Parts: sequence; structure tokens; C-alpha cells
Amino acid sequence: MKGTVQDTSQTDGGVAPVLVLVVTLVAMTAGSVYMNKVSPVLTNMVSDLGITTADAGMLISIFTLSGIFLSIPMGVLTTKYGAYRAGIFSLAALVVGSAVGAVATTYPLMLASRFIEGIGLMFLATIGPSIVGGAFSNEKRGTAMGILMCFMAIGQILDLNLAPIMAEAGSWRSFWWLSTGLAAVGLVLWVVVIRGVPSAMDTPPAVSGERGEAGFALGQVLRNGGVWLVAAAFFTFMVAHMGAFNFLPTFLTEVGGVSSTTAGSLTSIASVIGIPVGVVGGIIADKVGSRKWPLAVALGLLGVLLLLIPVFPSASYAPMMVLYGCVSMEEAGYCKTGASEVVEPALRSTSTAVVNTAQWAGAFLGSTVFGVCLGSVGWNASFAIMAVVAFVGAVATVLNRRLR
Repeated sequence: MKGTVQDTSQTDGGVAPVLVLVVTLVAMTAGSVYMNKVSPVLTNMVSDLGITTADAGMLISIFTLSGIFLSIPMGVLTTKYGAYRAGIFSLAALVVGSAVGAVATTYPLMLASRFIEGIGLMFLATIGPSIVGGAFSNEKRGTAMGILMCFMAIGQILDLNLAPIMAEAGSWRSFWWLSTGLAAVGLVLWVVVIRGVPSAMDTPPAVSGERGEAGFALGQVLRNGGVWLVAAAFFTFMVAHMGAFNFLPTFLTEVGGVSSTTAGSLTSIASVIGIPVGVVGGIIADKVGSRKWPLAVALGLLGVLLLLIPVFPSASYAPMMVLYGCVSMEEAGYCKTGASEVVEPALRSTSTAVVNTAQWAGAFLGSTVFGVCLGSVGWNASFAIMAVVAFVGAVATVLNRRLR
């Protein structure tokens, strides 16, 4: 049935697309766990390693910095060597990085381990959407991508619930070993399943004798206006979303008067809601046969909600977070799908890499910009500025003629 992910067909390698999706989701969820595992046990790590809070902050942000500088080179390398081999490298980096972190007793070694982990996740962020996008037909790709984009929310839920418990029961290092095991499972599944999944991005057709060259692919992508507009939409979304979302617990505490524990629990509602919303958003996009208009509408609604957040009464914070999850957790799937659809199949991994660079740049700037605005103009105006950024993303999406 159109709009569902039940696809009984097979890829060129004889592997069911749903199996490709499941394995890729496991691998990317492992990466998401790595990205978010520091925050829930930050206090424990500061005490154990004898580091400052500024040092601890770098352990978190180094992931984002890796994405800004490495996404495009990773896309080029993936185009050159193929998703299968790049995936093995990515998951191996996660396993090695986490194992090193689990035994690290000094800050430099822990920072190095986080950088290695970050390389693994950033490669997966490029590979995953490309290989899943190639495994499914146009009619089912949005649904599949919506499911895949649940990886971040699933990782956040695992981190927020398991890491503090394991740290309290023994040591934060126990969770590092658990995450090492999760990546190792993903690596084994990848080796067994994805080996039989050749895709267009792994074997680009020859054009003018240069088609297989990674640099040629990058040049083609950078000349594609549709890619730039998808990147602009993703960048503005990440600035608005990450800026507002990262400060919501503080807003709920300072303005709403709730405890920090309650504020954290309320904020997590959006992540929980994000799992079904991401899937439903993909189904809707498939049914209407468009990524452009669902993305534009979602960004527009996000902007409206950001304008309204400061006027919500404290008794309505839970419903507010439900609404936030509904309007902010499907954009990533639309942008990742769009990145693969505004270029020909051979350029998907490189296009995704360019869009990923915009994503991580937006994530890095979002909190910084919101923090500067908050110190200058206060809560109401800061949320309004984020709303304007979201509206700009909606306009960029509407103007994208290559995005269907």
C-alpha cells in the first residue's frame, strides 16, 4: 500500500529494504547514544576525571564541531569507497572510541575518545540516509526516512533513562561499555547484511570519463541550487530548534517556576512524541507525494509555536511540549529525504554530506545565538527571533523548485 514501509521487494543485492532500514537504524541509534551520553552523567565525570565544567562542555560540543568540518570530506570518501566500507569504518570508530573512553583516566584521552566517536557518528549521519534512500522507492522513501530519523530520539531516551541509573549503581563507565556493545552489535549486523546491498552511490555511472571521481561529484552537488535550499532549510531548522529546545528546561525553571527535575521530564516529552511523529510525518509525505509542502508547513508551525511559548501558562507546559514534539520532530526526515531527491542517485551521499554540514553548523550556532539573544533582549524576544529563523526556512523550502 502506498505510504507504508511494508516493502516486500529486494535491493539489487537480494536484501529486503526493511532489513536494510532496521540495520541502519540500529547503527545510527548507537551513534546517537554516543552523542548524548555525556550530559546525563556529567556531574559524575567531572568528579571522576577532575575536570572543569568548561572541559566537560567540550566533551559534548566536539561532536558538533566534527560534523561541521568533516561532513563533506566524509561524503566524498563515501562516494569514493562506498557505503559498505564506510559503514564498517564508522562503527569500528564508535567501538574503539567508546572502549578508550571507558578506561580513560585523563581529560586529553577522554577528549580524544570523544573525537573518535564523533567521526563514527558523522560518517553514519551521511551514510544512513543515503543507503536507506537508495533501498526504497519514491513512494515509500519518506516513510522509511521518517522511521530512520527516530534514531536521535531513541538514543536520547536510552541515555536519559539508563546512564544515570548505571552511574548511580556503579560507575558512568558501565554505560560506556554498554554503548560499546551496542555499536559492536551494529557492526556485526552491518557486515552481515549490508554487504549484499550495492547501491547507485557505490557504483556511480561513468559520465565524460569523470563520474567516479569524488571531486567531480562534490562539484556537481555544489552547483545544484536545490541542495543549497535544502541545506538552508535544515540549517534554519537546527538554529531555531536547538536554540529553543536546549534552553526550554531553563525557561521552565526560571519563568515557569518548576523544579529542574520536572523541567527535564517535561522537556523529554517532545523526544518521546518525536518517535511516532517522525514516522507519521514520513507517511504523510509519501501519501501527498511531496517533501516540499510538509516541510514548509512544519517549519511554519514551529515558528508559530515558538512565538506562543512565552505566553503558555505553567499548567499547560505538558501540552506545550506535546505540541513542540509534533511540529519539530519531522523536519529532519524531510530534509534528509530531500537531500537524496534533488540530485541523481550517484550523488546522494555527497548531497547528504553537504546538508549534514548545514545541520551541524545550525546545531552549533543555535544555542550560542539563543544565549546571546537571551542576555540582550530576554525570553520573549529570543523565542521570537528563533521563530523568524524558522519562517526563513519555510520560505527557502517553498522556493526550492527541485524539491517535489
